[in-house]
Amino acid sequence: MPDPRKITIVDEAAGKIANAGAVFFTDFKGLSAPKATELRARLRENNIEYLVVKKTFAKLAAEKAGVGDIQEYIDGQMAMAITMAEPSDPAKILTDFSKKNNDVPTITGIILDGQLLPGDKAKELAAMPSREALYGQLLSVINQPMTKLAAALKSPMSKLAQLLASLKEQKS
Repeated sequence: MPDPRKITIVDEAAGKIANAGAVFFTDFKGLSAPKATELRARLRENNIEYLVVKKTFAKLAAEKAGVGDIQEYIDGQMAMAITMAEPSDPAKILTDFSKKNNDVPTITGIILDGQLLPGDKAKELAAMPSREALYGQLLSVINQPMTKLAAALKSPMSKLAQLLASLKEQKS
């Protein structure tokens, strides 16, 4: 008979995985306690939860959340970085932190929109602009044809006005 505390841990982790915008599996072997505290603080500032979970519990939680078998992505001393919002934020923080700390922690896998991805995709996610920046680019692209049309319609009118003004000056 399973321990009720363990069932609760798995259920809570499954709920977080199911509702997350992204989950990053990391191997933090070799990360000192002060560095781990620094990483947690940086993640917490961006509303990202960093959980150290037993591999068995993580595997059961992922299966319960409907993600599938994560066995190949959980290795070593495993922790999960869970974000409910922007998936690129934890990717940026974890890759930046890893570069500065001898490639520790290592991102071993990612759950993004219910799909399992290898950890090396984190660099691609980290390079992506934020959602707000993408919205800005989209609005710029949508607005550009209207701006050009307005300029094209305004141009003949301004040329006509300049021509009339120069004719008025010549006549007077």
